[in-house]
Formats: sequence, structure tokens, C-alpha cells
Amino acid sequence: MAQRIDTKKLIDENPFGAYQIWVFLLCFLAATVDGYDVQVIGVAVPGLRDSLHLEPATIGVFLTAGQIGVMLGAFCLGPVADRIGRKRMLIATALIFGFFSFLTAFVTNLTELVALRLLSGLGMGGIVPAAMSYGSEYAPRRLRATITTLVWMALPVGGMIAGFSSILLLPAFGWPSLFVVAGVLPLVLVILLAISMPESLTFLSTRGGDQAAMRRIAQRIAPQMHVAPDAVFFASEEKLPGVPLKHLFTEGRALGTILLWIIFFLSFFLMIFCVSWIPTFVRNASGSTTAAGTSLMAWNIGSLIATAAIGQAIDRLGYYRILPAGFILIAVAAWVLGAQLAAPVAMVVVLVGVLGFFTGGSNSGLMALASNSYPVAIRSTGVGAAYSLGGRTGALMGPMLGGILLQYHFSPGVICAVMGSPMLLGALVLLFLQRQSHFSHARAAEVADLAPTGAQ
Repeated sequence: MAQRIDTKKLIDENPFGAYQIWVFLLCFLAATVDGYDVQVIGVAVPGLRDSLHLEPATIGVFLTAGQIGVMLGAFCLGPVADRIGRKRMLIATALIFGFFSFLTAFVTNLTELVALRLLSGLGMGGIVPAAMSYGSEYAPRRLRATITTLVWMALPVGGMIAGFSSILLLPAFGWPSLFVVAGVLPLVLVILLAISMPESLTFLSTRGGDQAAMRRIAQRIAPQMHVAPDAVFFASEEKLPGVPLKHLFTEGRALGTILLWIIFFLSFFLMIFCVSWIPTFVRNASGSTTAAGTSLMAWNIGSLIATAAIGQAIDRLGYYRILPAGFILIAVAAWVLGAQLAAPVAMVVVLVGVLGFFTGGSNSGLMALASNSYPVAIRSTGVGAAYSLGGRTGALMGPMLGGILLQYHFSPGVICAVMGSPMLLGALVLLFLQRQSHFSHARAAEVADLAPTGAQ
């Protein structure tokens, strides 16, 4: 009888070795490149405004166009990845946003800019879910949430690189140079992925892929294991009947799901507003292009520190003590920043970093909360729906509303206060969510697996 190997058990029961670490690093690099492209627009806005003679409201239009593309990519390309494979999806999405980002360096009018940001957004929306899914599928269950949130940490790393590159490139080469880099980096990534990234072993086993390729991958994961030449690979998987999305609204989960989407909406609403508009506010207040890039770096440094620390805080105190307090502090930090935009640049940059700390940490905590709120069979569906239908919808509204308020001559300080205030509603919604039985507690057996200790 042929040897039968369960790919999930193979990964779960073996150490997280060098082979899987390399896969994780490739996923991290893919998300870093995406983070650069998503956030570089924030430091390019002042140059684009001057070159194309744009009004604040029209700036909001192309910022929102990019977020529409990201939302469509996140929502539509996930099912495609389930058909063609994670590796192919990563390569395809990197080519898409790299190509259209590169063309953005040569735009001459608003129509071209809107079209190119929409098209590049499609690739940006598809690459992060694919990278997170890919990384989790090569991670043992005991490390799956940790690996997933480490991949999520790559987004602020990409934003830091965007801020640093703007400091180096903007004074000498202007805003187009930022998009040239945004186009070249994905091409380098594509070469690395094509040469050295294997397809997901779980995907291959569920799709009846090349058995020889699966044997080679299995031997790399577990060098000590004998894999017979005629071994058959399969993936055991818990399933629920019917369309997975419907199970988010059954067995008493409906209200909790809607509340979770509202919280994601509010979190991404402010986060994308900040990375889109705050560099411009800082640049206008200080008159320094360098200050704009420095503020973006500070935002992402704060976000990165909080993402690395929040898991431990949640483990000690729980989601519903940490996250509501975090949302309240986001509102306070936004109010303080808005009131101090005319302060010395160093102080403003520190305040931006503080706002990034609370916003990025709370956003990461929400990703972990969503993971803990659904059973295994619909966990990816639940997180993906919250991210795309809740979070990315908020990401559409934030940049657009910021542009409209600026167009109507609201001061940047008032705009920061207006945009931060809904976070108080987020704290209240979290308290309501706590009262929902499916969302109030993670099962004790899953806490160590899913709460991102030291990784978020």
C-alpha cells in the first residue's frame, strides 16, 4: 500500500526549519515591497499637486482610486489564488503593481494618475493576502498566528523604506523617482520568487499537484523522514457545508461579525488617512520636503514597535482591556498632533510617531482578534471579510474625506481632530463586541496558538 502523507501534519509535527524560514522571508519581502508602494504616495502628494496643479479634493480622488483598487484586489484575487496557486498569484500581483507604479512616474494629468493608481492598487490588494496565506501554510499550527502577524509587520517596514527613500531622492530627483523605485522593487521580487519560491505544499496536495515536487518539498521540511517514491500527499481539512461566507452570520455570529467590520472600518479609515495626508500636512507646516519623509518614517517606526509589543500586552490583559484603551489613545494622539502641527519639526515628528504607535498597534491587535473570533473552518473567510469589506471600505473613505475637508478650507489641525474623533466610537463598539458570546473569549487551547506573543 502506498505511503500516505498528510501535508498539514507533516508541517505541524516538524520543526520550523531553514526551508520554511526562507519561505517566510520571501513572504515578508513581498509584503515589504507592497508596504512601500502603498505608502510612498503619501510623500509624493506635494510634488504631484504642484506638477499637475491639483486641488485638495482631486488629490483625494486619486488617493481613493488607489484604495478602491486595493479593496477590489483583496476581495477578488483571493479566490483566484485558490485556483492558480499562491506562488503564481504573488508573481502576478507583483508584476501588476510594479508595472503600473513605474508608469505613474510619467503621468501628465489627473485622469492618467487615477487610472494608474486604480490598476496598481489591484496588485497591492492581492499580494498581502496571498503572502499571509502562503506564510501560514508553511508554518506549524503552534506558530501560524505568529508567522502571519510577522508578515503583517512588513507593511510598516515598507513604509519606513518609503520615508527614507523620499529623504534621499526627492531633493535631487523629485517625486517621479519614488515611483521608479516602486516599479523596480517588485521586478526584483518577481525574479526571487520565480527562482527560489516553491508552491504551497498544502495547495499542491489539495489540487492533486506534481507528486515529485511534493516529495522534494517534504524532504526539505523533514530531512529525517523517509518519503517513498510512490508516496501520496493529501491535506486533511476541517470543512463546513455550503458557502463559507454565510457561516459568519450563523450560530449567533451575525451581530459580532457586523461589529467587527465596523471596527475594521474605523481603524483603516484613520490609518490610510494618516499615511496619505499627514506627510503633506507636515511638509506644508514646516516647508520642508525632508520633514514629510521623516514623519512617514516616524509613523512606521511607531507602528512597528507597537505591532511587536501588543501581543504580549493582550496575552496579559486581554483584547478588551487593551484595544478599547488603544482606540481612545488614538483619538487623543490625533487631537494633540492636530493642535501642534505648527510646533518645531522634531516635536511634530515625535507626535506622528506616537500616533503611528497607537494606530498600528490597535490595527495589529484587531487582526489577531479577528483570527480568534471564528472557528478554524471559517477563520480565513472571517479575517478576509473583515479586512476587505470592513477595513478596505474605511480606507476608501479616509483619504477622500481628508481631501474634501481641505478643499472646504478646514485647517489641517481641525481635520486631524475630526478624523480622530470616530475612534471613540470604535472603543464603544469594542465594548459591545465583548458582549457577543462568540467574540468575547478565545478558547484556552487556542490562545497560545493564535495570540501573537512577541510577534505583533
